[in-house]
Amino acid sequence: MFSPKKFIQELDRETVQKYGPPIALGLAVLIILIYFSIGGKPDAKYSRVEGEREQGSTVSFKNFQKDQYDENGTLLWKLKAEEAYLYSDKKMYVLYGVDFDQYEKGKFKSKLIGDKGVINQSAKSMELEGNIFLKTEENRTLKARSLHYNDETKELTSNEEVIINASGTHIRGVGLKADKDLNKFTIIRPTAITQGGANPLSSTDK
Repeated sequence: MFSPKKFIQELDRETVQKYGPPIALGLAVLIILIYFSIGGKPDAKYSRVEGEREQGSTVSFKNFQKDQYDENGTLLWKLKAEEAYLYSDKKMYVLYGVDFDQYEKGKFKSKLIGDKGVINQSAKSMELEGNIFLKTEENRTLKARSLHYNDETKELTSNEEVIINASGTHIRGVGLKADKDLNKFTIIRPTAITQGGANPLSSTDK
C-alpha cells in the first residue's frame, strides 16, 4: 500500500533542492514545498484522497493544512486545502478549496481563497479559478472568476470580470493588472465605478 509519509521521508536532499522553487509572499506553493522539505509537523495527518478529482498525481492529500514560521518563530503564513495533488514530474501542484492567510511580522497581511489553484513551479506562477476572494489588511478586496499570479513580477492579472473595493470606491469591469496588495491596479474595461453612491461611467443624470 502506498504510504505518503514513507514517500516523503524517502525524498533525498537533492530531489528537494531540485524541486524547491523560490515562490514567495504567500501563494500556496511554498507551503507544500516546505512541507516536503522538512517533513511536515510530526502530529499532522495526511492521507490519499479517495475518489480523486485529479488523476496521475505523485501523491495526494485531503484536508491539507500547514503553518510556516521563520527562524524566530514568527508566523509567516497558513494554508488550508480540502485536497492537494503533487505532480513531481511536471513540477506542478493542484489545490482544491484553497484558503491562504499571509502574515508579515506576525501581523495579518492578506487572505486569499478560491475553488481551485494550479501552481507551476517552472513558470513561477499560480492560476486560480472559481469564487476567488482576496482581502488585504487595508480592507481592499478583490473578487474574480479567474486570477493569474506571477511571482517574479508580483503581479495579479485576469481576463475575466473582476470587482475591486478600495478606499470607498467600488469598481467592476473586465480585465485586471494589479500588484499583490492592490495598492496599484488597473481594470482594462471598467463597466461601473461607484463612489459615494454615484456611477461616474453612467451618462444618465440622477
